Order: sequence, then structure tokens, then C-alpha cells
Amino acid sequence: MNKFLRSLILMVLGFGQIAMAQSVITIKDGDLQANQTYNWTSNNVYLLDGFVYLETGGKLIIEPGTVIKGKTVPTTGDLSSSLIITRGAQIFAEGTATRPIIFTGELDDLSTTTDILASDNQLWGGLIILGSAPIGEDGGTDVIEGIPSSEPRIVYGGTNANDNSGILRYVSVRHGGSVLGADNEINGITLGGVGRGTTIDYVEVFANKDDGIEVFGGTVNITHALVSFVGDDSFDFDESWDGYVQFLFSIQDGITNGDNAIEYDGSEEANRQPKTVGRIYNGTFIGSGSVAGTDSDGLRLRLDGAAQFWNCIWTQIPGAVFRVEDTSRDRLRTGESAFRGNIAVQYGTLAFGNDPIILSAWINNDNGVVTNPQLGSISRIPDGNLDPRPQAASAALTGAAVPSEAGVQAVPYRGAFSNVENWATGWSALAQYGYFGNKVTIDKVINDARIQAGQAWVLNNEVEWILDGLVYVEAGASLTIEPGTVIKAKNVPTSSADISSSLIIARGAKIFAEGTRTQPIIFTSELDDLSTTTDLTANDRRLWGGVIVLGAAPVGEDGGTDVY
Repeated sequence: MNKFLRSLILMVLGFGQIAMAQSVITIKDGDLQANQTYNWTSNNVYLLDGFVYLETGGKLIIEPGTVIKGKTVPTTGDLSSSLIITRGAQIFAEGTATRPIIFTGELDDLSTTTDILASDNQLWGGLIILGSAPIGEDGGTDVIEGIPSSEPRIVYGGTNANDNSGILRYVSVRHGGSVLGADNEINGITLGGVGRGTTIDYVEVFANKDDGIEVFGGTVNITHALVSFVGDDSFDFDESWDGYVQFLFSIQDGITNGDNAIEYDGSEEANRQPKTVGRIYNGTFIGSGSVAGTDSDGLRLRLDGAAQFWNCIWTQIPGAVFRVEDTSRDRLRTGESAFRGNIAVQYGTLAFGNDPIILSAWINNDNGVVTNPQLGSISRIPDGNLDPRPQAASAALTGAAVPSEAGVQAVPYRGAFSNVENWATGWSALAQYGYFGNKVTIDKVINDARIQAGQAWVLNNEVEWILDGLVYVEAGASLTIEPGTVIKAKNVPTSSADISSSLIIARGAKIFAEGTRTQPIIFTSELDDLSTTTDLTANDRRLWGGVIVLGAAPVGEDGGTDVY
């Protein structure tokens, strides 16, 4: 049984066992007071009844594996059930890859995947976090959408770019998006004026009626986010958000089509401050693929918004891949907005209206207009045939533009995933419902051409890696090796120029090889069968080279340097 299937079965069984043992605790507004700390634990299910506010100074700590459900019809008179983290409050929802924190509707029986489907949304509201970071509105504050504006606790925005609203990690938000009125629905995750002191990493929105993740201003950074089968935009940025996102994945359902993969708005007026440029790195955006959804675009950039898109893959977009409107066209023309290292294939049109400004920005920045990224497989039904990783020969695995922004990983590939790892498996609804499968051939051979200067590489323990020849991790690059990983070296390298296989960490490069007592990292020869201790003995040497680490500390040589 492969690792993916095993983890899926364990996940489903685990949810069923938890559900049978859990108590249900109903949470209403007034239960989460200001300046108090609350701990929600995985032995309970927490049922949100109406709009529940964590008030200023409050702290909510949610244990890994905890389930939070929202009532479809609240008893409180509210039109929906949602959790709102107000300005000055903090949420610490830190799940794990094996014990995610799940927000869903009360009708969702997590012990089965057949009762609630991807088409079932509006079962509750969503998760809303409000902060005090700058936003592009007059006066510097606004009130969040989706809740009656008369509520005084829904104000967001301020002057603290480093504001900290807490942590979301391995959090899955499912089946939300209650409709409160015409064009007034709740997003899966809403971030209003959230600051860069907040950590948001490994988050999911699945089957939401409105947008998946919507960001209203602020400076928050987001990494590892996936949005699937939502009724509106997958990702929506408004009010001059000033941050970065990296490793984004979205897929639309092909029936309701959704809207845009990304809708990006500025401050709506050209003379309104702040004027910011958001940065989007490593996205894989799969549209509806439906001819009927011709108004569904990849990117819609408008209202004086400016953004840069690095190393993204856009595919099966029925409308325009890029649609840029009003004064946002001026900011693209001047180079504030940019496309670098993107790939687009299978679309209605590349640029809305064949806009020459968009086409010029695309052509001049090393983008592959008609390059097929060779994704493993695309499926919109839970048949195990969705694999958004690129195949081993894909053009997406090379040619990535190299970013220099602090905190952003300079990975060698384009799109949200490498050829090796699907970071969304094991914890997401897409995984639990059975959408994901293993449909790629992994390129496990590492030669000298693969790890380039400035790149960040990860070797995970699901693959037995092969060193072929002298492999240099060049200056500025980093190599992270997971616990339990095995790296074997070829006895006779493919290249006749190399007489051995070795791993060399050059000056200015870094290696992070942190094994554990139970999961050591092993370097050995390709001739070493680790399942037995009888094939090789202590007398078997010279089967490969070794590991060489070079640094810049003082040495006792004239001139202060030497060669190995």
C-alpha cells in the first residue's frame, strides 16, 4: 500500500474515532471575552452558534486535531455562524500535517466523505481575522464585509505593519460562505488589516460559496495555501495589501465555474495612499476548463492595484489569463506590476482584449506562453486522479526567476509544487475526499546541474535519492534534508568527467541535514541494500566519494584560503 493511500485511510478512520468520543460545546457571542485566554482541545467539538467574537486582548489557543463547526441556522438571530478575531485579539490555531484543525458546518460528518460533497456550501459562515495594519482606505480603517455594518467590533486597519493576530497552521476551512443578501456572502478565510507579525502557513478553503481567501489591506504574508471548488474568486486581494504569498494552489469545479483565480484590487482611487505592490510567488492556478465559463479569468487586476507574479502556472482558464483594467494598466506599463517566469497553457486568450500593455509585460520577462507544464493529472472529481505536481521532464522544473525578497524561498521550479512533494496531501479536504493521487514519475537523480546558486532545495524521505557525479551546492543555495532520508551515490558516474560521486557544499552555501535518533539521514553507495546487513561489510570501501562542506572561516594558509 503506498504512503498516500495509507495516510488517507488512517486520516478517515481517525476522524471517525474522534467523532464518537467527542463532546459538543456550543459557543455563542459573549463566551470569548476581552483579555482572557481560552483553550479549545481535540476531545471536544466546538459548535459556533451565530457570530462569535473573540474580543480585544483575548487569546484563543486551538489544539491540533480540533474540530470547530458552525450552525447553519443559529439560535441567536444572526444570519450565520462565524468566528471573528477582532483587532487586538489573537488566535493560535496550530495543527499538524497529521492532525489538522478543521472548521466546517454542523452537518458535516467527518467520519465519512459521502454525506457532504464539494457542491455543498453555505453550511455556515467562515473564519474572519481583523488586525491593525495599514489599509488603502481614507482614515485608515474600514468595516469588514459579510457582517452587518452596525456592529462596532468589525473595524479593521491601523498603523502597525507588524501587528500580530496569531498563527494559522494546518487549518482547513470547509463548506462555508453563508449568503446574507444579494452579493453579500462570507469568505472562507477573511483577513482584514492583518499584519506581518501574523503567521499563516498551510491553510485550505474547500467548497465555499464566496471567495476562498480574501485579504483586505494589511501586510500579512501567506505560504502554502490551497483553495478548491469555490463559487467566486479563489484568492482576492483588496485595499492595497502589501505582502507576499508563496505556494498557492487553486482549482475550479467546471460546473459553477467560479470566477477568477486571483482578483486583485488596489485602493480604488489613483491618489489614495498607501500605494503598494503585492508579490505572488509559485502559484498553480487551474481554471474551470469549461467553455461556458468565458467570464472566468486567471488574474483580474484593477482599481489602481499593482502586483508582481513570479513563477506561476496558469492552465485551463476559459477566459483571459490576464485582465488588467483602469489605472492598473498604467502601473503595469511603468513596471510596478510584472510577470516573471510564468507559464500559461490552455486558455481562452492570454490578454483580455489582446491588450498590448499586458502582452509586452509578458514577452519581456522570460515567460513561457505556450509551454505545457505537464502537470501529473487534472481531475475535478474524487477519483484519485488530481496530481498538480509537474512530471519529471516538465519545463516547469527549470527556468524559474530568482526572487530576492527576504523570507521567500528561491526554489528551482515554477508553480506551487516540485516534482517530488505534494504538500497538500495528508491534511487537506482534497486529500481526505480522495481527489489526490500519485500520477508523476519522480526524478530522483541529482547531478551537478540541478542545484544552482541562490536556490532552495529540499530532499524528502519519500524518495531514495541518487548522487550522480560531483554535485555542488553552489554559493547562496541551501539544501535541506528531512529526517529519515537516504542519499545513495553512483559508483560509476554517468559523466566521464567525474571519477566519483560526492556532495560538495560550496562556500556561501548551506546544508541542513537534521536527522533524529530514530530517523537518521544516511549517505551511502548505490550498491548498499539497506534492507539487509549481509550484502556489504566493513571491508567494502571506495564505493563513492563523500560529503564535503566548505566554509569561509580562517585557515592556516598564506592568503587565508586553500582548495580541497
